[in-house]
Order: sequence, then structure tokens, then C-alpha cells
Amino acid sequence: MTAHWTDRIRPYAGWAALVLLAAGIFGSIVAANFAFPVTLLLAAAALAAFRYWDALKTFDFWALDEWARMRYDAIGVRDWHAPHHAAEIYCSQVAVRTRNEAASEMNTIMMELIRGQGHKDGDASISFADPKSLAPNRTQQNAKYDAAQARYNQCNTALSRELLTHLVRGDLVAKGLPTRDDVAQSERIIPTSRWRIMNLDIAKAQATGLGWHYTGIVVGLKPRPRKPAKPPAPQARPATPAENPTVKVPQAPRPDLPRPPRPSA
Repeated sequence: MTAHWTDRIRPYAGWAALVLLAAGIFGSIVAANFAFPVTLLLAAAALAAFRYWDALKTFDFWALDEWARMRYDAIGVRDWHAPHHAAEIYCSQVAVRTRNEAASEMNTIMMELIRGQGHKDGDASISFADPKSLAPNRTQQNAKYDAAQARYNQCNTALSRELLTHLVRGDLVAKGLPTRDDVAQSERIIPTSRWRIMNLDIAKAQATGLGWHYTGIVVGLKPRPRKPAKPPAPQARPATPAENPTVKVPQAPRPDLPRPPRPSA
């Protein structure tokens, strides 16, 4: 009964808090007695806390400053990538190629198994063949598929650890949906310090650790701070003869004088 009553009031608590806040501000300006405006402001704060109580419980106030810095850094992120795709951009290319080759091999084997099953069920021309002769080939394909899947999982694990290292160092920024009681909350920036206590799964795009659980994670490159441009160095002013007596003042060229006539013999 109590939960049903609170669920009905909660959607209107935010608007009621705004009304009380406006009334409290107006009363503090007009009224001479400050007790009534303070009461209204406290009531507005209580209603706001009641409205956003679930978000306040999940918010880490100790990481507020770090969350603010991460929020500011996330403004400059141009592209957000799923962890599976972010690993291809920011992690070791050797592990990425090995993973992609394993995934391609798994797809090829799966298609061959599907085509073989279709021929076995629909082609009457091979009905005379012994079904037991197909078992060794299918067993070999299953073994190859399991080996490729093992390589794929190992590469995903290695790429998850490498991507997690970049997140711990703060080179990359991530955001996701925190879950509480199996219910996803609004998307939030994940503080860098929280990655030290969580494990990342790039295949499922989720992270878990010490009571924290994020889903729908996306990763972006943290923008580097721009260095201010250095002003050009001032050019040295040439010294004057008064400052340095050894400096020679260039003289203006003298006009050529006419030569005197040569004496006649």
C-alpha cells in the first residue's frame, strides 16, 4: 500500500518542489520574516530528494569532482564506439586479426554444417549412403569449431584487459547504463577510478565489480588539451651609435664629380 502511494506521488514531486522553491525565493524578497521562506525552501529540498531518491542512492558523492571532470571531457568526444569495435581501434592489431580470423572460421564451419544438414535432409540421391560415414566429418567440423571459438574467447579476454588498461589510465572515456535491481537507469559517465574495481566484457558491452554493474557501454577517445600557441619572439632592435660606438653608420653614396679636362700638349 505504501509503495503504491509513493509511486503515485513521485511524478508530481518535482513540480511541487519547483513551486515551493519559487514561493520561497519570492517570500525571501518580499516578506520581512525569514522563517516562512526558509520553511518553503526546506520543503522544496525534501520533495526534490523524494523525487530523485533512487538516483541519489546510486550516485557516488565521493567521486563527484572526478565525475564532473569526466563529464567535461566527454563533451569533446566526437565518436562513441561499442567496446567490441573500440578494441579494433585502440588495442593490439595482432589480437584483433586473430579474433577476426577465428570468427570468420566459425562462420564458415557453421555454414558448411547447415548446408550439409540441408543436403542430408532434402537430397534423395544420397539416400543410399551410409549415415555413419557422415559422422566422422561432422565430428571433425565440431572440433574445429570448438577450437576456433576457444581462440575467439581468448582474444576477446585479452582485448578486454587491454581496453580496460586504457580506461584505467584515463586515455579513453566510457559511459553506460547503471543497473539497480535488474532495472537500467539513465546513461552516465563512468569515473576513471571505478574501472580499477570492475571487469570489462567487450562481447556483452558490460562491466561488473563490487556491486557496480553497467550495461550498454560505449567508449570514446579522451580529447587532449590544446597547448597555447607561443607568441613569436621579439626581433632584436639594431643598436644605435650612441649605444654602441663601434657600430658604423652607413654613409650615403657621394655623387660622381666631373673629371677635370686633361691638359693639352
